[in-house]
Amino acid sequence: MSIHLEHPAHGVAMVGFGPSGRRLTYRTDTDGHRVTVHDDFGRLQLAFGGCGRGPGALHTPLDLAFVHPTFPGERLPLCGPDAIWLAVADYGNRRLQIFEIDGAHVGTVALDDQPGIGAPCGLTWRNPVLEIEGIEGAHALLYLSAALLHSTEHSGSIARRPRGWRQVSHLVN
Repeated sequence: MSIHLEHPAHGVAMVGFGPSGRRLTYRTDTDGHRVTVHDDFGRLQLAFGGCGRGPGALHTPLDLAFVHPTFPGERLPLCGPDAIWLAVADYGNRRLQIFEIDGAHVGTVALDDQPGIGAPCGLTWRNPVLEIEGIEGAHALLYLSAALLHSTEHSGSIARRPRGWRQVSHLVN
């Protein structure tokens, strides 16, 4: 089964399974602090998140993007619903959260202590990195698989980047 992904607008991402398969639209709901999932007919299929600071809780999610990170020694499946995850720009909590497409929480990447990025506003998947747009137009590229596996504090210095670009822990040059 093939997967077709789209990111047609800020806060909207769509996934289609197979040429004539199921198509789902994921949307950020900033007022409800959640992500909603609708089918082709606009029927609500799933909602996840909810206002809070804990894992899986959201505070003003602004954007989302489907991602397909790879980890050394293992891979996500190449097709089917387990082949992709959903990255959510959790603006109010100043972090990035990763979910399976059924809303199960996978992990969190804190951005609040990263100079120049702060609260994430926009996301674009550029395999193998996730481009994060921060406040005031700042941009960073994040190796998502490294960020999810990383468990220690980053103590390195921040490298100079061309106008508006900053390196945060686990990011590429």
